[in-house]
Amino acid sequence: MYTNKDLKDFWKRVLAEVQLEVTPMVYGTIISRTAAEEIDGTEIKISCEDEFIKKNIEKKYFEIIHEAVNKIAGTTTQIVVTTRKTVPSINTPKTQAELGPLFAQEKDPEEFLKEKITKSGLAPKFTFESYIMGKSNQLAFAIATAVADKPGEIYNPVFIYSGVGLGKTHLLQAIGNKILKTKPGTKVVYTTGESFTNELIDAIQSGRGKGKYTSNDFRNKFRKADVFLIDDVQFIAGKEATQEEFFHTFNTLYLAQKQIVITSDRPPKDFTNFEERITSRFNSGIITDIQPPDIEMRVAILRTRRDAHDDPVPNAVIDVIAEMVSSNTRELEGAYLQILTYSNTTGREITPELAAQALGKTIKEKTSAKPVNMNQILNAVCNYYSIKAGDIKGKRRTKDLVIPRQVAMFLIKELTDTPFMSIGDFLGGRDHTTIMHGVDKINNEQRLQTKVRQDLHNVKQLIYGE
Repeated sequence: MYTNKDLKDFWKRVLAEVQLEVTPMVYGTIISRTAAEEIDGTEIKISCEDEFIKKNIEKKYFEIIHEAVNKIAGTTTQIVVTTRKTVPSINTPKTQAELGPLFAQEKDPEEFLKEKITKSGLAPKFTFESYIMGKSNQLAFAIATAVADKPGEIYNPVFIYSGVGLGKTHLLQAIGNKILKTKPGTKVVYTTGESFTNELIDAIQSGRGKGKYTSNDFRNKFRKADVFLIDDVQFIAGKEATQEEFFHTFNTLYLAQKQIVITSDRPPKDFTNFEERITSRFNSGIITDIQPPDIEMRVAILRTRRDAHDDPVPNAVIDVIAEMVSSNTRELEGAYLQILTYSNTTGREITPELAAQALGKTIKEKTSAKPVNMNQILNAVCNYYSIKAGDIKGKRRTKDLVIPRQVAMFLIKELTDTPFMSIGDFLGGRDHTTIMHGVDKINNEQRLQTKVRQDLHNVKQLIYGE
């Protein structure tokens, strides 16, 4: 027969075993709030503080506890889970309102995790498990998973760049979600370049009593993070106050050995309107890119999408979509949905012929429905490369202006078929032979350099507002 002291010692050893198998949050909120009440032969009674704890033990952690009990007892033992009986005092409050928030019932660990993910600015759907890996993103995926396993220890800072729709946001948020799941006490902050700028504006206004946040609140939010994830950092290019605040945030976190992960639509060396002291810090860590998916990966993405939703789409149709859409994952999934919608609308079976017809119509409409002019193209080029229209039209031939200028020449010719002489007049009175040379240069380089092809694709998306 076990004495009370024996029972307590026995249960401490069991808890020590279980603690190795569950997260700190689960142990603190669920497992540690149990006790061994009685051991009778090969049966042990475990009491829980309340019904909430009992249900979680029975549904989720029973096997883990059972294995630990058998290990410590040295024999096969039956477990009975009960709720601890308490006799309420005559003065004990009966309602939650009377008890107050301090005594609020513990939340389910999964609900607690979801709340923390949302509070950090993350979306729960972005996980490593749902990310399709291939040759085009293999290195970025490996770096991201390593960071999630050991934040602040292996790669820091991390800079991931790619064109739109290639999965950099998914990868960035997967890092945050994995860290919060495995290390729930970590403070993860996710933001975008645009949100960072807007929050800074609010903080500056609040300094004069016009907003709800103070500058200290703003700085504490970011500078006290254990993991800082910022998406589309190119948005802060050319914004002096934002760059200043970002620089000090980066420095504070980096010196404290906190994890920093940054994404952008271009590598640091291609920033033309970023302070050098910031880009040099980007370059101090590891830089990786994500390329457009190859056909095998495109097929894998679409098959995963189909299987997850049990859609009636044959492999032959998936092959057609993967062949016709090669730019990025977002457009790939958009084409897939277009075919499903077309099939449902017409009542026709999904076949390769239907897919080709639906996509052919969509692609034709996309290229013909939105005529553009030279000003739209020039503005998109300027926004993408963070430069001014006057610089492109000007006479300077510095390295940071030559490529954007030639890209503008090429896209104006390709998308508007304007005569070379007219393009020259529009771009600062240049000779038509200069325009011809610029167009040929970009045309040749896009065949040889993935970076140039990606830049052209990104600028076109800005032009068409995709």
